Amino acid sequence: MEQAISQVSINNSEHSLQSFSYKRYTKAIFKTQEVLTQELLSDDSNFLFEEVSLHHFDQKNKHTQTVLSSNIPGFEQPYYPLFVRPFYAASIYEKEYTIFDKRFHGPLAKNAFKNYKYELIQTDTQSNHPYYIIQFSPLNDDSETLLEGQLFIDVATFAVQKAIVHHKKNIEATIIHQFEFKEKEGIWFPQKTSMSVSLLNSLEPFYLFGKRIPSGKLPANNNENQVSYFEINSYITETGFNTTEDWIKKRVQVNARETQNTKDNTFWNEYRLHPLTDEEHQIYKESETVVIDKGIERRIQRIEDFGLGFLELGFFDLDLKFLIKYNNYEGFRSGLGGVTNEKLSSFFSVGGYLVRGFKDEAFKYQVSTDFELSRRTNTILGFTFTDDIAEIGSHLYLTDRRTFSLFEPRLVNISEFYQYQTWKANLRHQIIPEIDTELQFSKSDIAQTVNYQFLNDGKAFSNYTLSEIKTSIYWSPFGNFMETPLGVTEYKTGYPRFSTQFTQSVKGFLNGDFNYTKIDFRTDYLLEHINQSFTEIILEGNMAFGDLPLTHSYHAYPNSPNKETVMKRFSVAGIRSFETMYFGEFFSDKLATFQIKHQLKPIQLSSRFQPEIVLISRHAIGTFSNEENHESIGFNTLEKGYSESGIELNKLLFGFGASFAYRYGAYHLPQTQDNISFKFTFNLKL
Repeated sequence: MEQAISQVSINNSEHSLQSFSYKRYTKAIFKTQEVLTQELLSDDSNFLFEEVSLHHFDQKNKHTQTVLSSNIPGFEQPYYPLFVRPFYAASIYEKEYTIFDKRFHGPLAKNAFKNYKYELIQTDTQSNHPYYIIQFSPLNDDSETLLEGQLFIDVATFAVQKAIVHHKKNIEATIIHQFEFKEKEGIWFPQKTSMSVSLLNSLEPFYLFGKRIPSGKLPANNNENQVSYFEINSYITETGFNTTEDWIKKRVQVNARETQNTKDNTFWNEYRLHPLTDEEHQIYKESETVVIDKGIERRIQRIEDFGLGFLELGFFDLDLKFLIKYNNYEGFRSGLGGVTNEKLSSFFSVGGYLVRGFKDEAFKYQVSTDFELSRRTNTILGFTFTDDIAEIGSHLYLTDRRTFSLFEPRLVNISEFYQYQTWKANLRHQIIPEIDTELQFSKSDIAQTVNYQFLNDGKAFSNYTLSEIKTSIYWSPFGNFMETPLGVTEYKTGYPRFSTQFTQSVKGFLNGDFNYTKIDFRTDYLLEHINQSFTEIILEGNMAFGDLPLTHSYHAYPNSPNKETVMKRFSVAGIRSFETMYFGEFFSDKLATFQIKHQLKPIQLSSRFQPEIVLISRHAIGTFSNEENHESIGFNTLEKGYSESGIELNKLLFGFGASFAYRYGAYHLPQTQDNISFKFTFNLKL
């Protein structure tokens, strides 16, 4: 085994070859059978799909995949997330091995002897390529991150001819990797991979399309008279090595731009090693009927839309964000909003909202239109007018992606707002998949809802006009991207990732009253550990120079209501907010924040009850120049550094949990209870 591990860089084709290409045919089946007779039982979860793709690897661009076609019964269009769904590890040689989204220590990793024990159980000298059969098994009891199985090691090259991998913890999985010897290249190259999975209990369910979709759902085997399996087989054909073809420079890892959901058997028989069996034909027809009769494709789209906060109503997508909200200034805020979709036009959209606050008795509204100039580069030109309110000191990056939550944690307790009427023009453009940019020109007329005046050049301003030029860049250098007819999406987020933004307010341009410059930078890093825990780090810096009014300064996203007792402050905990910092307590024109969060491995008590423990520490430091220019409103600054730490117990009941935080350090308050935060959390995935 020492020889086999030391020769990995030579025997792994992605290390030893300059380039290669191949076509891969994949067939996956969900089926339920009667235990004794092995007869197929009719079940809504039965499903079959096929896919064929062209793969290319070279040392510069690494691995790229072009999906040539898919066969998903009952679907009018391909289901694109399926093309990037991980089922098993692509290589037995890597440091880590994966089954679905579970990670394991690889049996051929450099540190393999720390995790596995090996036993030679057979030597075959009769075949054309003699091999050793080596049994590997966990060295300790930490079987959740370890595997067992057999490695068929070539006697001459110490390469893997075949690998059989087993895992039996909540799921029972067997994966078989088979290799073929390529004489000219002198290397064992992957030829076929098969996988069979069944559930031992309901702790780790597997769904192809989501837990609310019956098709492609692997149920736990609780009925002793029947058993359910998920089987997948992949075959490699048309292999080429060290090719001199002029491959297009890599734009994305997966290209599904030209794919169709092909049902023609003539096409598929070119790639199938064997025609579909009678049982497979039956599964295909049954799954097609279920998908069509139950509107599965439509249901999947509705769930995806709801995750972004939209509900499709014909050619109009209703925006659920505007139905009802609450804050201390408006009270309940309710109305309607949304945007037209491609059923009206694929070139442009018209959107907006109209809402009313029941406490301030005022209407707010927005009207917008966007023109799609290029779908492939996500180039969009937009124009918007908004008459609304915004929180004093809030800050957003133009390139931040839309998120939706049933609860907006901080909103319910905010009381300090300003009014604005803004005209703006935006141009969004994706330079390359890893870099998203947006440019904005805006003119805003600002009015106050609180008693505040900004003293500038000897004049006190309560109302003023801001003319801003703003540019924002989002860079995800380690992300994985897929291109489809719908555009380019990041299907696997890579870390670290970076956001930066530059804002210039120009005095005199479009009647602007102030000159100021703002520079913002944020980076975050997520380290996912092999035991299903993770550590998240967020670092952000904000700087402003010039005549900056308080409305457009920075706060550290406080989330503690200005109330006397811990229980009176009980509310919703935020995701990245300072839970013990009071609203309106601190403002800065130069601010740096650091947050670190560590989530322990979920506690698997049942399929529906898997609570999570999260440890959190947050810190902020900042300054504010010329505080005396901000009149009639009091606030503190953060020169001494602010600190809080806490713990979250998430997903205790129906997505609800609890959050505890404590404020310490230079801004620790005299009364102990004033430093304590106790709130509820909400985490729910559809």
